[in-house]
Amino acid sequence: MWCIVEGFFSNQTVAAQVSTTIKNLIHGYQSFRQEYFEEKTAVYESLIQNGQKPKALVVACSDSRVDPAIVTNCKPGDLFVIRNVANLIPPYEKDNGYHGTSAALEFGICHLKIKHIIIFGHSQCGGIASLVKSSCQQQSNSFIAKWMELAKPAYDAAINHDHQSDPEKLSELCGQYSLINSLKNLQTFPWIAEKINSQKVNLHGWYFDLPTGTIKVFNELQQKFTELDKDFLVS
Repeated sequence: MWCIVEGFFSNQTVAAQVSTTIKNLIHGYQSFRQEYFEEKTAVYESLIQNGQKPKALVVACSDSRVDPAIVTNCKPGDLFVIRNVANLIPPYEKDNGYHGTSAALEFGICHLKIKHIIIFGHSQCGGIASLVKSSCQQQSNSFIAKWMELAKPAYDAAINHDHQSDPEKLSELCGQYSLINSLKNLQTFPWIAEKINSQKVNLHGWYFDLPTGTIKVFNELQQKFTELDKDFLVS
């Protein structure tokens, strides 16, 4: 039996206050258990016995509307996913700081030997919008403002490309330039650059358009985004 101490609730109170949101999560968990541990048991049996062997590493935004596994209809174990605000890649830095995204990249490339890295950007990104609107620039203690400094070159490029655009169009341009900038930052990691040069790793820039549900792919040769369709092939 729990007791109430300094804002901690008794177990009866917690049980009584379980919200619809939590109930839905519990129902989802039960469906997951039924599907993968009662029906399709071979999926997790293989993952447990053989470990994870994902074929693609995806750097996606934390946005709740853009789950790369759902958008690409993947199964558990298919994708190694890194999520952060605005799907940004910092440049390679060797210091005593805490580098969550960089650590995940190192694990995926150096330990899991993944051959494809996909930067998965999207429209209507809140992080990009905050940069365009300068809504967090004056907040000196804002983690978001500091993190979004990584996309400042993309913002400058978007302004230079079309400084007369409305905020929505400018945000889309900035998001796409940010994706390209992150692809460049990936190549500052020595162990990624080496694998790109030896053709052991391929980079991909995908941009998901929320209103239409379509993905556009960055074509490096043409320096533009073209729609991904059934005829698009990756090595």
